[in-house]
Amino acid sequence: MTNPTFDFNVFIDASKKAFAPAVKFNELAVQGFERVARQQYAFAGELLEIAIRQMQLPTQVKDVNELASKQVELATQFVEKTTQRSQDLIKLATEQQAELTKWYDKAAADVAAVAKKAA
Repeated sequence: MTNPTFDFNVFIDASKKAFAPAVKFNELAVQGFERVARQQYAFAGELLEIAIRQMQLPTQVKDVNELASKQVELATQFVEKTTQRSQDLIKLATEQQAELTKWYDKAAADVAAVAKKAA
């Protein structure tokens, strides 16, 4: 009785093909997380800068009116940066959603093609 040899390359190729959508999803998730984390890190740096400048203000002004004026100026800068960061986060979320939708549509089409071929 002869035993046919098992071709492990076929098994490895089938495994790669089966897990390819999951690997791509993981890549997209990590990419999205990294982009948001980098943006939040940059925003934290901007917050630190504004906080330091606000703590330095009382030592740099001559009277209360100038202090109030400088605080309004810093607050305006903070609001502008926060608004820009919010818009950037919305843009990142929209881009990530588009990428995930494209991935899902491709994965669904691949599965449908395999199912149609098998039927």
